[in-house]
Amino acid sequence: MSAGATLNMESEAEPVVSLRDLAFSWDGQGLVLDIPAFFLARGETVFIKGPSGSGKSTLLGLIGGVLLADRGEVNVLGTSLSSLSGRRRDRFRADHLGIIFQMFNLLPYLSVIENVTLACRFSPVRRNAAEKRGGVVEEAVRLLTSLGLDDTLLNRPVTTLSVGQQQRVAAARALIGSPALIIADEPTSALDEAHRGQFLDLLMTECKACNAALVFVSHENSLSDRFDRVVALAELNRSAQVGVV
Repeated sequence: MSAGATLNMESEAEPVVSLRDLAFSWDGQGLVLDIPAFFLARGETVFIKGPSGSGKSTLLGLIGGVLLADRGEVNVLGTSLSSLSGRRRDRFRADHLGIIFQMFNLLPYLSVIENVTLACRFSPVRRNAAEKRGGVVEEAVRLLTSLGLDDTLLNRPVTTLSVGQQQRVAAARALIGSPALIIADEPTSALDEAHRGQFLDLLMTECKACNAALVFVSHENSLSDRFDRVVALAELNRSAQVGVV
């Protein structure tokens, strides 16, 4: 599906993400992002493409409430992120968003299973959701094995795993507790081509299973055909169109 066909149309249901008249700059040094509108429906998977330095990670930071816009509206699950205090934004993120970082951000002193269940320790909402699916540890094991990690590795220190295995741990941590929105920032950049496709297929299967929306940013265009929608950030971002980056 092309970006232009649905980029400026809201879903009939309330979107998971709604951006309107969004502007962001670093320390007032000229706009990095100037986005008139963007919507993401529940359960939808979107691939945002663009070269390194084009503002993809910045956009994810705004959607995740890590950054605040200079202007405009960022609504996630019907909540205006700018209306929340920093502490409440942190709580909202922990309860409703799963994030897969480019460098994974796993805690080296914890085991594989402890890294995954950590998300539920910080969020009663996600802990309750995991318990309804059979228990926190049980759900962590299910996700890890579904994502292709051998169950003999689950109690090992996460630092003993390969890059590809650590990536699966990071994905399981993001997915546990069925958050409504998964944000993935270049999560396949450290993998070879064969493992990129395999990992993404597994991630998409788990997102579909819990009806989670997925925003996935990458410069690897070969992955884009697996998504419901593909958006070129340069087409979305008015700053890029006028040459201000």
